[in-house]
This record gives sequence, C-alpha cells and structure tokens, in this order.
Amino acid sequence: MSEEEYIVPSGPLKGKKIEMASTAGIDMFEEIAEEFMLQIFGFEQGDYLITDESSLRDFVGVDDMKLADLHRKIEGVFGLDVSDLKSGNLLEIFVRVHERQSEAE
Repeated sequence: MSEEEYIVPSGPLKGKKIEMASTAGIDMFEEIAEEFMLQIFGFEQGDYLITDESSLRDFVGVDDMKLADLHRKIEGVFGLDVSDLKSGNLLEIFVRVHERQSEAE
C-alpha cells in the first residue's frame, strides 16, 4: 500500500480504501501555491492541504467569503479574472498565474 492509500480500520467505512488525490501539478507550482494561499486566504504553508483536484469551492466560507468575493480578490491581487473557470480548480488558476508571470518577464 502506498502512502497515498489508507484502509479505514473501523466504523461504517471499515475496510474501504481511501486514496489521496495527486499533488504532482500543485508541486510544480509550489511557490505560486504558497503565495496564493497566503494572499487569498491568509494561510501559511502547512496550514492547508491542496491537491490537483482542489478548487476555490473548497474554501468558500473562509472569512465568510463567497465565490464572487474570491474572484474579486484574485483579480485584485493577481490581476486575473478566473470567473470563467467553472470548476474553480486551483491548479488551473496557478497555471494562469504562472503564464502571467512568464509574460511579465
């Protein structure tokens, strides 16, 4: 069993396998992820867990923010309109931030 897998030892899900979603994409944009999580949510590294499947919707309610609030904050901090990303996938947002930064160089 890999470290991404876990078999539930007891309770109603006893014997079920839980598998952690990949973080390969997030790992590629680690610096952007850290800056994003700090600037948008006020989370320091180690205060959160995100995977390649994490989305803005996972954080709706932090500081009572709604999805529209998060979109405005991202646009204000990073100069990006991500409201067209229906999934709100963080990895897709980090790719856009990376592309914006690469264009600026």
